[in-house]
Amino acid sequence: MSERHLQPVRASRFWVPASFLMLFAFALTGFGILILSSAGAKAPSASSGPLHIMYAQLKYLPIALVAGLVAFRVDLERLRRWVWWIFGAVCVLLALVRVPGIGKSVKGSWRWIDLGFFNLQVSDLAKVALVLALSHYLANQQRVLRRVYFQWIDWSPKFPWLLRGKKTFPWVEPTTMAGWDFVQGFLFPALIIGTVCGLIAIEPDLGTMALCAAVSGVLLFVSGVRLSYLIPAGLAAVGVFSWVVYNWPNRLNRVLSFLDPEGTKSKEGYQLWQGMVAFACGGTTGEGLGQGLQQRYFLPEAHTDFIFSIVGEELGFVATAGVVACFFGMFLVVLFNLPKAHNLYQFNVCLGATLFIVLQALINMGVVTGLLPTKGMSLPFISYGGTNLVMMFVMLGLILNCLSIWARPPELRTEGA
Repeated sequence: MSERHLQPVRASRFWVPASFLMLFAFALTGFGILILSSAGAKAPSASSGPLHIMYAQLKYLPIALVAGLVAFRVDLERLRRWVWWIFGAVCVLLALVRVPGIGKSVKGSWRWIDLGFFNLQVSDLAKVALVLALSHYLANQQRVLRRVYFQWIDWSPKFPWLLRGKKTFPWVEPTTMAGWDFVQGFLFPALIIGTVCGLIAIEPDLGTMALCAAVSGVLLFVSGVRLSYLIPAGLAAVGVFSWVVYNWPNRLNRVLSFLDPEGTKSKEGYQLWQGMVAFACGGTTGEGLGQGLQQRYFLPEAHTDFIFSIVGEELGFVATAGVVACFFGMFLVVLFNLPKAHNLYQFNVCLGATLFIVLQALINMGVVTGLLPTKGMSLPFISYGGTNLVMMFVMLGLILNCLSIWARPPELRTEGA
């Protein structure tokens, strides 16, 4: 068969998963704009009108679309030349956040740089920089990482409910991943992760720090870092994190209110309790868009961290289930396409970007439903926030970029080092 006849088949390998990913992302974004028209009515910055928050989010949407398009069109292999410059610049910005006159403090947290017309949340930039830097480094160190096997979903045609045997990737060769090395294979990438997480922790933003650590841990595991290194390091990190929370009264009170939301509903657990009340009021079909009472009179930060509660109150379980299905669908689309990766760098970039979207959504929904301790973390594509919206589209663009490379004919592929 001629190459001309093969082109549509190869194109479908990109456009089918890409269409689903864009459908989910645009559906979540459009739904977010819609719910912000109601959830932002009583926000502190909505003094100029009930739709001020919605219009402000719409203002960032073109920027997010352009940023996502740039991430989609950029040459990922050429980008590797600039990875450490990007990483270093972001680390400098993370340090500048704590400098008075440059950084901006809100409720005791220094997470933004005031640019006058825009508040830049640097920790969102750090997520992209961390994915690129860690993926680049791990790909360059394949010779000191052990070989890894993955149990990928591969349905048997005879027994669809069974999975066939273990698979590896064409770029995983026994000779290139025959050994392991503690310094290059674990210590150096741990320093990359620790630098970003440490700078984010002093903002302080323990939730984003934990998210970055979790995503990085997954990338280390799938890249072949030994479990004998990862497990003790993970346990030590959890121990230090728990010690910090225990000796930090504000954070400790959040954990205690999570354990007893009803008993602390008039104090530390007020926001969590009101968020849970919103879900209870919404029921299956909700009170109707704009008819909810929680964001008007009771629930603070309804347009940011607890917007999922407003979805539950006004549009009910049907809408919340739809939001969950969109994020789950994005994860499945990427999961089924990861075995097509050409090299470890592209594999990790795609996986890391996906995890930053899906895990952040999972944490946000876990917090507002009382499954996790209260933590200020926005819901991707839906919560109000310009930097977060732009970075989510950048993550989406990186995922689509990887999928487009994997769908190209062999002679048009740009293989990484």
